[in-house]
Amino acid sequence: MLPFLDAILVDEGQDLIFDERYKYRGKQPFYWLAYQALRPAQPTQEALLELGQPPTGSEPLRRLIWAYDEAQSLDNLLIPTARELFGEGLSDLVSGQYHGGMRKSEVMHRCYRTPEPILVAAHALGMGLLRPEGMLTGITTKDGWRAIGYEVEGQFHPGREVLLYRPKENTPNPVPDLWGQPVLQFSTYRSRAEEVAALAKGVKQALEEGFAPSHDLLVVLLARPAEWYALARLLGQALNREGIDFFIPAASAVNALNSQGDRSRFWHEGAVTVSGVARAKGNEAEVVYVAGLDFVAQREAEIEARNQLFVALTRSRGFAYLSGVGEHPFYDEVRRVMASGSSFRFVFRRPKRELVD
Repeated sequence: MLPFLDAILVDEGQDLIFDERYKYRGKQPFYWLAYQALRPAQPTQEALLELGQPPTGSEPLRRLIWAYDEAQSLDNLLIPTARELFGEGLSDLVSGQYHGGMRKSEVMHRCYRTPEPILVAAHALGMGLLRPEGMLTGITTKDGWRAIGYEVEGQFHPGREVLLYRPKENTPNPVPDLWGQPVLQFSTYRSRAEEVAALAKGVKQALEEGFAPSHDLLVVLLARPAEWYALARLLGQALNREGIDFFIPAASAVNALNSQGDRSRFWHEGAVTVSGVARAKGNEAEVVYVAGLDFVAQREAEIEARNQLFVALTRSRGFAYLSGVGEHPFYDEVRRVMASGSSFRFVFRRPKRELVD
């Protein structure tokens, strides 16, 4: 393959990782293809020194930049390290520093979009920090937690107590302080009909308070694919009874339960978007309603299920309303997480999967 591009920028990089069956000679196919498609950069020696790259070397500089969040992976459990992406020969592409001191990778420790109570709850539930059986997945080093904005007391050794807390300056979203009331709420219902009726009334109240249906409000349904449209139909009927139009991304029209329209369309003016988790990724709203938590509760020991919850909650720029049907042990974990605020104290156990820092 002849290189033909000068630079490639990749977002949501975790979604481009495949399992062992689809690797190409021990490499991730998309990233290896992208790397091979890039022309080696040929800046001046002065520019190379400014970048921290030595003027000479065995592997020329190529402008491949990618961003990823392991917690938002919905399809696999692989961690996109350089070795995983490019094989053994290029395993140092993102570790360490260039000769001028510039780091090869950056971890973003500050979150501007999601309010602190929602973000820390999403992290805790996504990783299972307060899970009775022990942490399910997550970071197990102090440096790793500090890199994403937390402080740590204690040691990550089995049987030892750990305290995690998030300093306020690392989540500067002002909504919790301005609102003065909880921005994350959790409700349970005896039946699905009760859940969707309450959700529809909540949406109606938000509209009456001045929120716009499109872009300001978003409903994310956690149901499995086989059951998703049945839940969407019930919710759509409840919204229509309240005089509210809804839009399913890629539907042919407002209030339509199909995917025969513009597949790139997520919002429709005048209608509240009702989406699945995968389709909601990359989008955000002032108020996010996350329904069907019982679908996660039924398989809370599966990392993918908790990742879906993490993605759904972190679509919020201001408020999140979480709901589910019935009673499940997982609901007690949700309540403990919400009561913990911005700090979590737990006895460490080695998780099923460790996230690299």
